[in-house]
Amino acid sequence: MSKFENINAKKLYKNSRRGKICGIFSGLGDYLNINPLILRILGIIAVIISGPVVILGYLLVSVLLDDNTHGLYGR
Repeated sequence: MSKFENINAKKLYKNSRRGKICGIFSGLGDYLNINPLILRILGIIAVIISGPVVILGYLLVSVLLDDNTHGLYGR
């Protein structure tokens, strides 16, 4: 283990178990300690305002992020 790695560092994952489509907003909500519903509403507003740019970004992030590796007991 290097001196730069923090054991308690939080990592951003997608959470497909609790997610509606790919789990991006659910994972982001876990990372930021925000209700995922708020992030989903903001995502819908962003799609209405900017259109396909947000959709392409969402799809790109869904491909790049790993799924949550926590097991049944949260380890």
